[in-house]
Amino acid sequence: MPGESLYEIRVRNVLDEKWAAYFAPFTLTAGENESTLTGTAHDQAELFGVLLKIRDLGLCLVSVNPQQ
Repeated sequence: MPGESLYEIRVRNVLDEKWAAYFAPFTLTAGENESTLTGTAHDQAELFGVLLKIRDLGLCLVSVNPQQ
């Protein structure tokens, strides 16, 4: 679909699996010192929706990287 882009979003907080549903359809992967959200945003509005959730939770955004 045109406009779809795959993103990797990293936050400097370790989120447990209870947050997976909150960020769906992005996939949550918890690391040792940070968490990664990976998924497809169909448009800029959907991407900003995920970023607003991160802001609303007070999480520290590390990076937003488009994937090939």
